[in-house]
Amino acid sequence: MHLSVMRYVLAGFAVLALVTAVQARTHKDAWNLDKTVTIGGTQMKPGSYQLNGDDAKKELTVLQNGKVVATVSGQWVKLPQKADYTSVETTGDKVTQVLFGGSDQAFQPQ
Repeated sequence: MHLSVMRYVLAGFAVLALVTAVQARTHKDAWNLDKTVTIGGTQMKPGSYQLNGDDAKKELTVLQNGKVVATVSGQWVKLPQKADYTSVETTGDKVTQVLFGGSDQAFQPQ
């Protein structure tokens, strides 16, 4: 009987780990800038960057050549449908939203 209980406990932990992994998704994609923009108070010059976001955190990290150049606070919002591709939306020179291809979550910087 002790072995049977242990199997149920292990199965429960496996399900919990799977649910947690599904809920917290990491988003990563390239960002190629052709003009200077501001994201969360940080001015980004033209160049190639990597965007890293995590649904479980309220922040987005911007890297260039493997080094963090900005950590931006904000919020994740649910989209009505998954984005077809990654895009960065701006108003003037200010980033207002980052959509990640294949995700129904978008990041809105503060």
